[in-house]
Amino acid sequence: MDQRDARTWVVLELTRAGESLVEDGRLVSSLRDALGVGTDHPVFIPSLIYTRGGRRTAITLMEGYAFVGTGLSETFYFALERDCPFVRKVLSTGEDGGLRVLSVLPDASVEDLRAQLRAQVSIDLDVGMQVLVTEGVYSNLDAEVLGFEEDTRGSLD
Repeated sequence: MDQRDARTWVVLELTRAGESLVEDGRLVSSLRDALGVGTDHPVFIPSLIYTRGGRRTAITLMEGYAFVGTGLSETFYFALERDCPFVRKVLSTGEDGGLRVLSVLPDASVEDLRAQLRAQVSIDLDVGMQVLVTEGVYSNLDAEVLGFEEDTRGSLD
């Protein structure tokens, strides 16, 4: 695949209202609604909130930021600043009166963040726990933790 065709991500800086949506678990759907895209358009929030033993736990890697997959006209992303009270800024270059151009991250950077979140959550898992699968072919299925691959549990690699 040509590197120019690889997925990249637009970086959004959130307002306090955006952070509240993260805490409520509603930011992903709010961003998709604001952009007018479906559930197939990638959105990543570098935060995970889960409940264990009746206690709510939050893991946040980059507070105040969200990532949205590219593929839309730049004007859609820049409209978020104007139209959404939960987006403070869309990271870009050329902001001093010049033509603004989106600043994007490569997919590998976002995948690294995903791996870090998985590693941090896996430390808190125990055999026998009930979990909800959130990625892959078994997404949205309830499951039970049966065991771990010893060489990957808790690793940040």
